Amino acid sequence: MPTNTNMLDYGNFVYSPEVPENSKFVEYLGYVDRLLQRQREMELAWKESPFSPEVESRKREVAEVLREYVASFRDKYAIRSVEQDTAFLPVSQFLSRFQRIREPFSILHCNLDMPLHTVHAFRGHVDLAAVNAALDEDTPLLWWQRGPHNNPCYLFGDRVWELKPSELDASKEGIAMVFIDASEKDRQKLNRLSRCNSSTATLSDADAIPGALRISVWRRSGGKCAKCGSHKQLDFDHIVPINKGGTNTADNIQLLCGKCRESRRGKAEGGRGTLTTHHYPLTTHH
Repeated sequence: MPTNTNMLDYGNFVYSPEVPENSKFVEYLGYVDRLLQRQREMELAWKESPFSPEVESRKREVAEVLREYVASFRDKYAIRSVEQDTAFLPVSQFLSRFQRIREPFSILHCNLDMPLHTVHAFRGHVDLAAVNAALDEDTPLLWWQRGPHNNPCYLFGDRVWELKPSELDASKEGIAMVFIDASEKDRQKLNRLSRCNSSTATLSDADAIPGALRISVWRRSGGKCAKCGSHKQLDFDHIVPINKGGTNTADNIQLLCGKCRESRRGKAEGGRGTLTTHHYPLTTHH
């Protein structure tokens, strides 16, 4: 059975279709993408002619231009800033909010060192049809990243799965059946989870998290704590409490383990006031 990963996001973003196009960002992105492509070309040329002074000189020149250019945008388009910018949606949010996908889009990637750049573009009808088929759990789509164990990954449903070594030699139809089986088993587990409502009995209807929303948050987090990755003592937690103006939406709900929940509560109580949050224990059917 393939492994569910958190690689759908993992520093991956899409420029929100709801935000007007930013000409300065478009100019930045076009230039940095061209520089990265040029750098890849120089790396290939160097592998073919490692003793060529001319190739070595051009390789250093491109690397220096790229270094200086991205350094000037690191504060604006590196991950810490992008995560706070509503113009950029994590891929999971984009796919869930705008299904079915009808307009071309690009996946942008960034981390602490490298600001946003294009890693994969879905431009034509064939590309969009492949994305929608994967989201519909019809045909798996090979993902652009390899998994934590360096095995191929596929988009299937609203998650990215990593194949196990024993599954790598399966036919295209065989791989599809592997994902269908994995998705069905995951769905059965999540259905049991959505029926576990005993903890919400004392809460108002406005505060209760619907089963479908629980499933969405669980899948987004891969069944792990959003802070430390633990699988133990997980609770659904409103990031901004309902009584403080928070919304009962996936963007405002996270999974936290007991330790991280206590740490979050301690930090809140150490501030100007006490932060009241609603938690929904997952004590059964993991």
